[in-house]
Amino acid sequence: MKDTFAPSDEIVRNAHVDAARYEELYKQSVEDPEGFWGEQAKRL
Repeated sequence: MKDTFAPSDEIVRNAHVDAARYEELYKQSVEDPEGFWGEQAKRL
């Protein structure tokens, strides 16, 4: 799929994480999946 669509301003304002935090979480999930998912499980 070639098309990409930017989120609306409202979606960006109401996001749970910003782009920088997303990148941080993604990096952690790839480098330490067990630790990452263990931390996420504690939040549930």
